[in-house]
Amino acid sequence: MATSITKARNKKKGRTGLQAKHIQHDRRDGHGSPPSPRSNRRSTKRGGGRSRSRSKETLPPRLVLTGAPPSDVQQREPKKVRVEMHPRPAHQTRATLLTMTKNNQGEGKSGQGFCLAALLHSGSGSDEGSKSGRLIRLVPGIGHFWAEEDLPGPLRDMHSQEAQASTKLLWEPHWQFRPVVVGFEAGTLPDAVTGPHRTDDVVSRNLEHLGDVDDLDVLDDQLARLACNDLEEAWPSWAWATPRGLRPGADVASLVLCHGSIKWVWWRPQASPLVDIQFRDNVVERLPYAAHRLHGSDRGYKMLEFLRAHRDCVMMLGLSRTFSKVGGGIPQCPILLL
Repeated sequence: MATSITKARNKKKGRTGLQAKHIQHDRRDGHGSPPSPRSNRRSTKRGGGRSRSRSKETLPPRLVLTGAPPSDVQQREPKKVRVEMHPRPAHQTRATLLTMTKNNQGEGKSGQGFCLAALLHSGSGSDEGSKSGRLIRLVPGIGHFWAEEDLPGPLRDMHSQEAQASTKLLWEPHWQFRPVVVGFEAGTLPDAVTGPHRTDDVVSRNLEHLGDVDDLDVLDDQLARLACNDLEEAWPSWAWATPRGLRPGADVASLVLCHGSIKWVWWRPQASPLVDIQFRDNVVERLPYAAHRLHGSDRGYKMLEFLRAHRDCVMMLGLSRTFSKVGGGIPQCPILLL
């Protein structure tokens, strides 16, 4: 009777045959007395209806995983060093900004574009080791011309009417630009921007106005030493496409300093003045004056007449960014007086 009841209970509670056997053994030890509810609960939890004394036996300690000691190979290997990343300090290149020109080909809100010509300081950037520096064009990362809003504040303000009125002298005409020192981080010319005569272009990131030139007389002497005496020294005859333009594919400098004298100034209403300049034995006629938009209503005519009266001068010439075909023939890059 007890066996059948036990089997029924074991079957109901899902006990195995081994568990049922242990329970029957415990009941015989207890002289057939019925188990207490507490013992039933304990037998269910402990699994097997073990005696009270056996249930109080100490359980084996819980296993804890610990790291193995380093092997001989690991001990011989050098410890790993944490590497910290720090941004490389930017190298600022300095240059003397000699002149600016203004056009209507800008990509900013005003549509005005600015072209900057500068003298790279000796020991800066690609000119390291040179004593006299070289002429460069400061260009933005994309495009040929600077938008007005991308220029440093002092470079924008110096062309205002208030600034021009404050620097004008009674015995001299108004000069379109006073040289200043600028700093920038030199970058790489993008492949997306194409055009002729880009060997002198230097991408100028984070362009910064650093101040005025300390001594303009020293700068004039330096430019005079850089200037050539004959224009063909910089632009040989084979590079010329027309009397006033060069071939776009000619491997020559885009900026040139040359000693010369102004022979005549041509006034043009609603346009830039034209200038005839003699360079030793050669005369280049009707060169456009590119910085006329930085002057007042006379567009620089008085300044050019002032220079004509002083004979020998150092002229800065530059090649235009645009080129055209003359009469359906070969293309040319016009020469501009800067």
